Amino acid sequence: MTVTPDSVTQPITMGSAEFAADPTAHYAWLREHAPVGQVRLDFGAFAQELWVVSRYADCKAMLTDPRLLRSPGGGPPPGVEVPEHIRLVSTATLDMKDGGDHRRLRSLVAAPFTPKRIQRLGEQVRTLAEARLAALRAESGGEPVDLRQEFALPVTYTVIADMVGVAEDDRPQFQRGVNALMSGFSGSQDEWEGRIKDLVAVTRDLVARKRAEPGNDIVTGLIQAEEAGDRLDDTELVAMVFSLVTAGYETTYNLITNGIAALLDHPDQLARLRAAPDDEDLWRSAVEEVARFLPPITGTRPATVVEDLEWHGQKLPAGSLVIPLLAAANRDPAEFADPEVFDIGRSPNPHLSFGHGVHFCLGANLARMEARVALQVLVGTCPDLRLAVDRSALALEPMPLWTRFRELPVHIG
Repeated sequence: MTVTPDSVTQPITMGSAEFAADPTAHYAWLREHAPVGQVRLDFGAFAQELWVVSRYADCKAMLTDPRLLRSPGGGPPPGVEVPEHIRLVSTATLDMKDGGDHRRLRSLVAAPFTPKRIQRLGEQVRTLAEARLAALRAESGGEPVDLRQEFALPVTYTVIADMVGVAEDDRPQFQRGVNALMSGFSGSQDEWEGRIKDLVAVTRDLVARKRAEPGNDIVTGLIQAEEAGDRLDDTELVAMVFSLVTAGYETTYNLITNGIAALLDHPDQLARLRAAPDDEDLWRSAVEEVARFLPPITGTRPATVVEDLEWHGQKLPAGSLVIPLLAAANRDPAEFADPEVFDIGRSPNPHLSFGHGVHFCLGANLARMEARVALQVLVGTCPDLRLAVDRSALALEPMPLWTRFRELPVHIG
């Protein structure tokens, strides 16, 4: 794709309606004209300017460059006061740790996300997906359903709530807090912070309950986890729950939604899957291509440059914030043949949607499995699955660093 300098509005604002209307064109412009460029991230009540890199080789290199850290000094910048409930869902989480702190925490929490353990969850996910789809058929009476809100979200939320061990009575409050955490500032900041405080309180209660009454869940496993005599304290446990929810929930339900959107956009690829219901390799490959083509998360957490460096002739002074744009890297023609083509059999497919290096997504195996099983259920049992609106009516939420449809109305048949 060739993009002219005047084809996008400058400065680029990620989070704007214009960007959300055609992110691919903006990524292509950045790759061609500003491989190390400045953009504005607009979160509504909060906005900032920072650097982004957009070419595959640069993104991959930056993800392992020791001169870029998530939390230099292990916390917020000096002189910045952060309330405890905000710290627990931000700088205290696993993906904001560096060096020895990150290695220590990762070694203590990796066990629940091993491929073998994830594989055992497959039948539970299939049962949940089939039950939810049956309920939707009964409830909808043939009317369109929002696949994102009414299928992908409840299935993946139930899985992570079960894995974490959230009690049934606490689930509505827990989900409200999680939704606030994932959506960022929207509406009143006081309301947003209130929901985060409630989420922290529910999670602290969860940790206390699991200490007293261990169960077959991740939190119990984290409480009991030990590495060379080291254990997680209560504050680390609370922050870790938020890391796990981000890794195993938010990414996953959008990956499922994006997968159906991509397949409905490409009926030839949907037909390939329908013709091969038992070809597990093809289904796994299809999920990887969805992750490359429409990644739920389009960029990493901002990293801080800890010493002056130069990239493509651009000087980045110490203290600068930089984001590798994974979605832009995934369509770099220098790495991928025909990057604008959606090909469920693409091989090799070294996309960066789950990151690279020490911060490779903890929940990648869970997201892949849930997406594969959910897509198998939908494609296999809904032969007449189709959009309920014109394709032009689908819109992405103007939310920086995410590919998230506002809704995905479909007829499930």
